[in-house]
Amino acid sequence: MTLVDKEIGRTLRASTEGFVVGCRVEQLTSSFGDLVKAKLNETDVVYGLIYKIDIDDDPLVRRLVLLDGLEPAMIEDQRQNRLVPIEMSVLAVGYNMNGRLQHGLSMRPPLSLDPAFLCSDLNEIKDFTNDLGYLRMITRADPTKVPIDQLLITHIRNLCQQRGEHQWAASAIQEVIELLRHDYQTLVPILETLSHTLPQLADTSQQ
Repeated sequence: MTLVDKEIGRTLRASTEGFVVGCRVEQLTSSFGDLVKAKLNETDVVYGLIYKIDIDDDPLVRRLVLLDGLEPAMIEDQRQNRLVPIEMSVLAVGYNMNGRLQHGLSMRPPLSLDPAFLCSDLNEIKDFTNDLGYLRMITRADPTKVPIDQLLITHIRNLCQQRGEHQWAASAIQEVIELLRHDYQTLVPILETLSHTLPQLADTSQQ
């Protein structure tokens, strides 16, 4: 792990297709669409994109919401000391094993309580996203579980800002067009939204 890696929680459950990370309120620093990684051992990791964040209730919360004049201190105490974790669902899109970076599914998923980290090192982010092959993992995800269009939109927009490279975003959009060329119902809203959020790329997305 690099010096900038920040632990965002630990694995609750996993499969080769993805994993779910649990964390406390104060650990919730990552967001929908972020590139994260789960540690398999001292050197190997599985990479994924957050596609869902769940904040479940518990019996105490159900009682507290019925109270009038709920004190801020009570809310803060519940948030800091609640035993029900926030859950982040992650779609696996690649891995690094034995120093070799690959896009696709790893041979094994992380185990319960393996730590997960937000990818914050720009060099690592670039290394993983220079090759756009991982976008295929998003477009082939189960649409009943993963909001494919919103995940693509958010991820491309965020990566464009992180990398500071409009050319990367333009290439990513072209890759998405190729991957979804037979699925206009999904593709058109993605291009329309990106043309508004990244207007400098509007001409590219309309090609």
